[in-house]
Amino acid sequence: MTTNIEAGNDDTWYLNSGCSNHMTGHKEWLVNFDMKKRSKVKFVDNRVIEAKGTTSDVLIQRKDGGQALITEVLYVHTMKNNLLSIGQLLQKGFSMNLHDDTMEIFDRMQKKILKAKISKNRTFQVKLGAFDS
Repeated sequence: MTTNIEAGNDDTWYLNSGCSNHMTGHKEWLVNFDMKKRSKVKFVDNRVIEAKGTTSDVLIQRKDGGQALITEVLYVHTMKNNLLSIGQLLQKGFSMNLHDDTMEIFDRMQKKILKAKISKNRTFQVKLGAFDS
């Protein structure tokens, strides 16, 4: 994935089936942040960087006024894009529905937490605070 977006300037999250963890470079978005817990992140090009904080969560606002919590988000200060791992969501009990160029994600109670249209470059992107429900 290549973009020219610098961390700190964009609130777009990419729904990604290729990454194993949720990751962001936005420390200010994280709740329950624990800087003591660290881990390593390995990229497809074999680069390894340190994630500073592994038990962080991101609280998102749905358009219906409700909230959803995305847990275990890694803080990677050098990330230029925000990634939501489809695999990690699935393991946490979320389900996905793909239809009509749209991806919908539902929580364990089958409450829709987000909806994203496919973009021109065939990625699914959502904005924090603007998730469609």
